[in-house]
Amino acid sequence: MHKSKRSQATEIYKKRKAAIKKGDLVKVTRYGKYTEVMFAKRTPPKGKVNIRRKHGSLINSKTREIINVDHATSRSDLLTSLKRSLKTLSHLIACNFKGGKDEKFITLTYSVPYQLDPHGAKKDWQRLYQNFRNNYPKAKYVAIFEPQGTLYPNEDQKMVPNWHIHILIKGIREDISPKLKKWWRSRGLFKVKPISEIKTNNLGIYFTSYSKNLNPAFIDKVARKVIQEKDASILDDDDKDIAKGARLLFYPPHFRIYVASQNLKQPQVSYVRFDELDTSKLGELVSESTIDIKDTQTGKIMNSYGYLNFRQK
Repeated sequence: MHKSKRSQATEIYKKRKAAIKKGDLVKVTRYGKYTEVMFAKRTPPKGKVNIRRKHGSLINSKTREIINVDHATSRSDLLTSLKRSLKTLSHLIACNFKGGKDEKFITLTYSVPYQLDPHGAKKDWQRLYQNFRNNYPKAKYVAIFEPQGTLYPNEDQKMVPNWHIHILIKGIREDISPKLKKWWRSRGLFKVKPISEIKTNNLGIYFTSYSKNLNPAFIDKVARKVIQEKDASILDDDDKDIAKGARLLFYPPHFRIYVASQNLKQPQVSYVRFDELDTSKLGELVSESTIDIKDTQTGKIMNSYGYLNFRQK
């Protein structure tokens, strides 16, 4: 069992087995050749009544009073939101990219002047996208915005990361390097790689790991200090090959880390009782786990999540 801290009030416990019972209602997400079966059990805090959402608000189900809700502002809540977005992105990638001959992985980096504004990086992509749309109107894409592990002073003399863009694009068989050189030459460098050359069992997990983790060899002293101040456990071992979760610390609050074309296939989501689900048709069971979130003051489990992951051959 793996234990990690989430905040001062809660701790996360991860177990290898999925604690899903026959009668549990489960969420089934099918994406490409993969299927995730997820069960969630939430225990409301003592003394509070159940509430339900209506038009984006929370309502006390007994008194009918509208409850004001503050959006996520703490670092732990923001990190949870980021991880949820990355999971959605992982499913979307695995659902659409298989390593075909018309699929490419493009990395766009900035030369001096660096792009220190994540929203500026999005505007740069929007301008680049117009060229893609005019030349390849049927192409499908996902563009991911990532901070690097090197910090520079911005206009306010605040140390912030230089940004870069990853693009997964589908529906282009020809060599697009000449066009990219023309479109991006004023901003920096680019690299194009066929997705078929990437050796992995799950392209979604492979690409989203870039958005979460950093290689310690490419983290400068200033960025290392920032990471240690925010979460010392990420760099507590000098021999680590990967600083897991380090890149997540540099995303601004409520920043959408990716954009995608509307012509992509979407994962299929359904709900069913676990005993009514024929798991033999889902393929090979490749992983399972349970995550318990425990209240450190009472010792009671507040939320529990069980996961089963299957893969078709």
